[in-house]
Amino acid sequence: MIMAGGEGKRLRPLTCDQPKPMARLCGRPVMAYILDLLEDSGVREAAVTLRYLPNAISSHFGEQYGGVALSFYEEEQPLGTAGGVRNALSSGFSLGDDVLLVISGDALTDIDLQEAERFHREKGAAVTLVVTQVDDPREYGLVDFDSEGRVRGFIEKPGWSQAVTDLANTGIYLLSPGVLEKIPEGREFDFAKDLFPLLLEQGEPVYAYATDRYWCDIGDLNSYVSCQRDILTGRVRTRLRTEGGMHCEEEPPRGSFELIPPVYIGRNVRIGAAAVVGPFAVLDDGCQVGNSARIKGSVLLPSSYAGDRSSLSGALLCHGASVHRGASLFEGAAVGADSTVGDHATVRPGVKIWPEKRVEAGTILSDHLRSGRGTPTLFDDNGVTGETGVELTPELCARFGAAVGSLSRGERIAVGCSHDRAAAAFRLALISGILSTGGQVWDFGACIEPQFDFFVNFGHLHTGVYLSGGPKSALRLVSLGGLPAERSAERAVESCLSGGDFVRASWDCVRESTDMSGMRQLYRQELVSLAPDGLSGMECQVRGSDYESVKLLDSVLDTLGCLRPEEGLRLHLGAGGRRLSLYDPEAGYVWPDQVLALNCLLTMEQGGNVSLPCDAPACLEALAERYGCRVLHYVSCPADTSDARARRLAANQLWVRDGLMMAVRLLSAMKRSGRTLAELVEKLPGFATASRVIPCQGNPGKVLRRLEQTGRERVGEGARVRTKNGVVFVRPAKLGRNLVLTAEAADMETADELCGELQQKLDMLLLDKGGEKK
Repeated sequence: MIMAGGEGKRLRPLTCDQPKPMARLCGRPVMAYILDLLEDSGVREAAVTLRYLPNAISSHFGEQYGGVALSFYEEEQPLGTAGGVRNALSSGFSLGDDVLLVISGDALTDIDLQEAERFHREKGAAVTLVVTQVDDPREYGLVDFDSEGRVRGFIEKPGWSQAVTDLANTGIYLLSPGVLEKIPEGREFDFAKDLFPLLLEQGEPVYAYATDRYWCDIGDLNSYVSCQRDILTGRVRTRLRTEGGMHCEEEPPRGSFELIPPVYIGRNVRIGAAAVVGPFAVLDDGCQVGNSARIKGSVLLPSSYAGDRSSLSGALLCHGASVHRGASLFEGAAVGADSTVGDHATVRPGVKIWPEKRVEAGTILSDHLRSGRGTPTLFDDNGVTGETGVELTPELCARFGAAVGSLSRGERIAVGCSHDRAAAAFRLALISGILSTGGQVWDFGACIEPQFDFFVNFGHLHTGVYLSGGPKSALRLVSLGGLPAERSAERAVESCLSGGDFVRASWDCVRESTDMSGMRQLYRQELVSLAPDGLSGMECQVRGSDYESVKLLDSVLDTLGCLRPEEGLRLHLGAGGRRLSLYDPEAGYVWPDQVLALNCLLTMEQGGNVSLPCDAPACLEALAERYGCRVLHYVSCPADTSDARARRLAANQLWVRDGLMMAVRLLSAMKRSGRTLAELVEKLPGFATASRVIPCQGNPGKVLRRLEQTGRERVGEGARVRTKNGVVFVRPAKLGRNLVLTAEAADMETADELCGELQQKLDMLLLDKGGEKK
């Protein structure tokens, strides 16, 4: 069964007028390479599921390809991957007692399918998934399995923090006949999202067959260009043969030009005098290259034209596209079918030009021609960050707002910012972007971050954007409950920014933003309500680096009757009001993790569970057991709904992420019970924490997978390593460039030593046998 219904949105403009399986690789549709592999593997009959531009595929291949008989089945409505297979079986494709091989028609691979089938039969598997190592696990569905190959679970396109392996699902499956009966007819049903989790739940034998053979999911234009390099260099086994690093479909063209292998030359190709073509150039049928042109690492599809003295480096010209004299195209640039780039124009890296467009002579094009500019914006642990006015600009804020507004589907969007002038200016740009899509904005103005999370939770809002300023600004995306947004939401924003596919509202559909600054008083009242008996008789000082959060807490404590002596208990607010530490002459310093533990203790004493981030101290789980409670963990950027219960609870425990709330709760508990801070601290297990960030030049998923062999313990994101002296939590930073270590031990010195020991172990895991970092 060949899945060939892909639209290939991320491949546009290449796929604007053709389905993804028909994208040409070195002169042939990608699906032809799949059919070659099937024929060489002994397959004699294949069904092809179609949806997007189906006639382009069926008319090209017909009912027979070599020794493989083909039948085509079109989906009238989206049925998902498994639903499409079921539709074909219900429409007459007969399986009998054979094993069904499911393979994508828009990937390039030379995987040994016969060996995969032998594995499937030997294991007695209901389903076997073919998996392989990938460089960036965030772009794939990952498969977790034991040493025997039995699958334990899946995680779909995670952030680095949840990329606990680097073994990805290739979309190649072997299914025993009985499994197909579990696919419902006539409705959308996916293999990875629906069928496989169902089989695991039912205890069916689901296995993973790992291979190191070549596999490339042609998901974007970069992979589309690079996999043709792999064909030319023989990295993937295909029927295409080269001589001296060159493949010519007919006699090579004649002339005084230079070909630098490896190159592919199709039929009826013309190359001008003094032109230099290669290395890694693909000139498909009917291409023309002008005099003194330079074509390097680029793909020219049929009937495209590169004029005299033009320069293409890592670019793509679609069918019939023209680049005129002296024009330059850089890495990742793509010119759609029948589009024209004028004389001496420049198309910057990554810029896409949609079909039948024209770039005027002399233009320097930095934006996508159809829909504005956009390079993928990656979220790091703090959101979308950059130097204020350099990387993070009002223009980026407006586009970010347009992306969020385009995806909100008319729902209200909360917007807030820190108290500096730059953040206020950027907030206006952000709001303008949202309003330009017809979106609704609740503008909370200047507020501290915990206050903004309270507003989002109180208003039952599904989306919020908080802009923090200063020398380095950040756009933080917030979801329901004031929690960090899910990875799917971040990916959607990144995709919208990259493609520039913004919704545009007409002039009479643009709304006004709603001023919600009056809700600041609600947050203040919420803080006051945490001490229902007031705080008269209590004494403390409030300090911290963030003036606004200190001023607000001071005001609340004054309202509650708390006195301000020059000595005694001190409250220290940090991280914009998120974290709280304490000092008391009797208790000494109480660090932020210990303050969090004290607040958890207050809830546990009342018999309540608590919801904490995955890197919270592990000793709190033992503390919860002492009180007959549980600690639930939520993921900072979840790729699935496995932490849904923890997130629901976390939405009602805003104090976990709010230093001001923790301060009032503690002071109120101390007054109510008559206990001192030192007496409360004595109820905690003795622990201290230390953190360290180390560079990760390799694949974090591979590191965590290798770490499993050394006895690590899986957590919602990252992993715990237990030693005789304590626990170390390790997680990849969201961009995958660093690993964050958080050690927990009896004292700070031991915790820091644990960080150092694990760092040495991780350095060894990052080294390959040759001693080079991977």
